[in-house]
Amino acid sequence: MRIAFFSGLIAAAMTSVANADDFTLTPQAGTLGIGIGAEKRLDDAWAARFDVSGASFDFSYAAHRSDTDNRARLFSLGATADYYPYEQGLRLSGGVRLSGSYVKGSLSNLERRYGKGKDAITVIIRDPLTTYKITQNPVQPYLGLGYNLKIKDRLSVSLDLGALYGGQPDLDVVSHADRYGFTDKQIQREIRKQQERLNPYQVYPVVQIGLTYRF
Repeated sequence: MRIAFFSGLIAAAMTSVANADDFTLTPQAGTLGIGIGAEKRLDDAWAARFDVSGASFDFSYAAHRSDTDNRARLFSLGATADYYPYEQGLRLSGGVRLSGSYVKGSLSNLERRYGKGKDAITVIIRDPLTTYKITQNPVQPYLGLGYNLKIKDRLSVSLDLGALYGGQPDLDVVSHADRYGFTDKQIQREIRKQQERLNPYQVYPVVQIGLTYRF
């Protein structure tokens, strides 16, 4: 009985692998970084897709009376249900991503003016006195659409367009600017101003292009 049961499981697995329409792999790149995705067709209309993507890069801003140096890390895992209304080509996608992405930065070259009139002096603080980290929700729903353009028998170009809802960004700040005469009230006011600037960025655009190989 057990032998027949396991034989049936093995036969079913071999049949699934042998079906050329069942499984694809897609190396891809885009706004989520560089990664790879795998899709399993469930029937003519539905498929389940899983992927992992990531990247890291540095960027800087020269703001008024200060400079900000930042490092961004993108890393996420996605699970998506794809609906193919025409069996191939166009797909409608919905799913969720687990995100470990963040931006870390520091504020340096800060200008502080002391005194008034001709006796005033300006002090430039080179070393960073303020560091911060920006994150969003670790669980982010996704909606989008995609298209597979066949270029060979088992090869196609895959394009995904969509959006992630990351929620209100969280700003974690550590500041030692009080050492140079900045009051705690001034520091907290600046933190609130930066938080208000971040609040509109709750939706992250997704544009991914890849090369799909069908087994």
